[in-house]
Amino acid sequence: MYTDKMRHAVRSVKPPKDFQITIADYDHFLAIQFYESHWRHLNDNERLRCIQYMTKVKNILESLGANVSLDPILDIKYNDERQL
Repeated sequence: MYTDKMRHAVRSVKPPKDFQITIADYDHFLAIQFYESHWRHLNDNERLRCIQYMTKVKNILESLGANVSLDPILDIKYNDERQL
């Protein structure tokens, strides 16, 4: 489902502050994956820019015919109080 046209369109959008995403192809839909370990170090303004970036990527993919979800990857272990 993730075509070369989609790949080029996504790469044409510059991500903010070294923010990285992965596009996972699940045949019937695509998932925009981002990692909590990257997210937690951003301030509120940086997070807003990242949300705007992911929304733009999502809209591009949807305009090219894909069903798209946002998929946060929880790559940090927490204790019961949700703290490291």
